[in-house]
Amino acid sequence: MAEVFLAEAKDEKGVPFKVALKLMRKDVTAEAFADEADLMGLLEHPNLVSRLEIGEAFGRYFIAMEFLVGGDLEGLLRAHESQGSPPPVAVGVHVCIEVLRALAYFHQARTRSGRPLELIHGDVNPSNIFFSGQCEVKLGDFGVAKARGLDLGPEDGVTAGKLHYLSPEQTRGDTVTQASDLFSMGIVLHELVLGFHPFARNSDDPEVVMAAIRAAKLSLPDKLDRQLGVILRKALAPDVNQRYRTAGEFAGALFTWALDTGQPFAPRELQPSLQQALSLALWEREKIRPR
Repeated sequence: MAEVFLAEAKDEKGVPFKVALKLMRKDVTAEAFADEADLMGLLEHPNLVSRLEIGEAFGRYFIAMEFLVGGDLEGLLRAHESQGSPPPVAVGVHVCIEVLRALAYFHQARTRSGRPLELIHGDVNPSNIFFSGQCEVKLGDFGVAKARGLDLGPEDGVTAGKLHYLSPEQTRGDTVTQASDLFSMGIVLHELVLGFHPFARNSDDPEVVMAAIRAAKLSLPDKLDRQLGVILRKALAPDVNQRYRTAGEFAGALFTWALDTGQPFAPRELQPSLQQALSLALWEREKIRPR
């Protein structure tokens, strides 16, 4: 739907600061743009990317958003893959808990009059999970979000979202629920903890990938902590009724694991490890950037 650029804005005192400028493609309708812009305007949470300004420039609609200097989770995972190992397990679990905080708010959000939005993100994947310079974790990109309470977003039966992070029901064109976001979050957790995608990770053939997701057959290594294995199996259950019911329930299971195993989970405890992981991702980005 759009291209994203690094841009510069000025605050009320004329001091410049950087923003992420999302320029919609020319064929994107005003309605589709307004849906995403309006939705971002309704939502305010420390784990969601903030909208700063909307408008039109160069004959294209734009959304100016906060610029997060830490990059995205996709870059972090790619950097660790190049090193041959995933980030520390405690870091991966922390990132997932923070995104689940965002989803808990997102799923329960209401209009200003108190009407439930019944929101579904629909595109939870590593490229939409961002980090601030202070290692805050934020979920972004609401371009395919669905709000049943406002009749907003893709129609039922329309598959939207990144191929490798679809839920089984999305691949079938079934009605999508908040449990679909939790399945996608389960895939992200698997990647963070084990360092690889659980389903058809070596294929770009949509039919192969979607068939693997529908089957959702997990082969977890013996070395994986048993409690984490139970969490992954529940999050990635192909039957929606066997999954976590809410983002809070999913996050609660991860909190319990951290407490039971003595793992750090407070942001201040994990910041040094996460900062190190983000520094590795930045180093990898600089290494491949054209000169």
